[in-house]
Amino acid sequence: MLPSQLLRGKVVGGKLILKWALGSELELAEDLIRIFKVGRELKEIEEEEEEIEEYYSDYKLVRGLYILLLRKGRFERPKSSLDPLEARRRVYRIVNRDYHGFVSYEERADAIRRAAEEIGVNEEELERALWADFELKLVEFNAPEPEELLKEYNLALLQTALFKSSRMHLLTSSSGGEVKPLLRALKGLGLMYTASRRDKLELTIDGPASILKLTTKYGVAMAKLVPFIVRMSDWYLRADIVRRKIVRLEVSHRMRDIFPEYEGGIDYDSSLEREFPQMCPQGWKVYREPEPLVSGSSVIIPDFMLEKGRIRIYVEIMGFWTPEYVERKIEKLKDVKEPLLIIARRDLMCSRVEKIRKDILYFERKIDPVELARKLKEIEERYWSDERDRIREELAELRIDGKFLEVDKLKSILGISEAQLREICCPEGFELIGSYLISEEAISSLREEVMKRRPLKVRELKGILADMGLPPEIATYVPGRIGIGVSWSSLDEDEAYLVYT
Repeated sequence: MLPSQLLRGKVVGGKLILKWALGSELELAEDLIRIFKVGRELKEIEEEEEEIEEYYSDYKLVRGLYILLLRKGRFERPKSSLDPLEARRRVYRIVNRDYHGFVSYEERADAIRRAAEEIGVNEEELERALWADFELKLVEFNAPEPEELLKEYNLALLQTALFKSSRMHLLTSSSGGEVKPLLRALKGLGLMYTASRRDKLELTIDGPASILKLTTKYGVAMAKLVPFIVRMSDWYLRADIVRRKIVRLEVSHRMRDIFPEYEGGIDYDSSLEREFPQMCPQGWKVYREPEPLVSGSSVIIPDFMLEKGRIRIYVEIMGFWTPEYVERKIEKLKDVKEPLLIIARRDLMCSRVEKIRKDILYFERKIDPVELARKLKEIEERYWSDERDRIREELAELRIDGKFLEVDKLKSILGISEAQLREICCPEGFELIGSYLISEEAISSLREEVMKRRPLKVRELKGILADMGLPPEIATYVPGRIGIGVSWSSLDEDEAYLVYT
């Protein structure tokens, strides 16, 4: 964040348009970075910065970049064997006693010489010590690339503008993994917010100008939140800024290239969460930190989302805990409308957890994969029981163009397993043969063609299937369906004989 007097922007039609640092300012950034050389005194750096201000004429931009660079440096006072304060006292004592408080240039040299003799050091050492506590030297500097400095400036400019905000609205459809650090920051910084969700997650955050006291502290907290916003892949920010009157500031992820980049990996809250994806039964897709779910006026990001066909269930693991944590978590979870599986320690105030009215799986020290599989099977069967008739209706209305359809494709369309597909039977006018749905009309034509050509082996039957535009993969399943036997002489299906009765 920058001092408020360095905010660069203009108000047009009730909107605050910030003056971002763009590529045209690269030369300025390079000039400022160049004056920060390790070993230089701060006053030398300040003098050059003033010259750059005069040359570029944009005081706010130059000073803003300069302040950011100062924060990247470490300054120290020169080391001296003499205490600077004591050295000045000795010189002043001689000046007051022998020169009545004032000295000329020549008299000064004499006063320094006499004070050095009293202290027992040479004149050069005394001169270095006199003002050593006022002299700062650059001893370390983390020099940024010019492009990065401009991006950091833009972030600081946005933070400065939001310091005067009364309210901020944030819309995002970013993943849970991206949003979770933002929500953690909101909580950790003590910012006040409400949440809602339609197509996107919407957060309304009270700004510093909306509270009666501790405005500065709250404003600094708001500034610290901004990096968590701009690092997300999708966001739109609208803020009401208090100037002489309320003006609106709008920024979105379309401008993310002007802000510093951030690369973050997945970090797990506990070993239970690290191990969970590996213990899920086969057939379930596991997604870490899915999209946020709205719970009342707050937001919760489940640990995982499990998906199998049409079934989507969110998972929240409650491992280490305190009574206060459990109470807060329960208040959030009970208002979640989406299907939720809570995996909780058995000693976790079970009576309170069970009031959430969600699927619950208890564990002792570790989650039992067998119990997890059993619970997911129970959820799947309950879902299938509720959905079976509706899927039958969908299947009856399904139009299949052509003679056949792969079962895998149909499973994908309906979001069900092959076993479930066989249970509810096939669309009208089709039969399930092998891994394909074959039209009854095609089966009838195939029977006629086979009886006319009477192939001897399965290999020849595959040729007929190909000629008719049917998948050769069903060759070993077709004979039984059209009243022909198969005699196996080896493991090679192509060499199996067809037996006509």
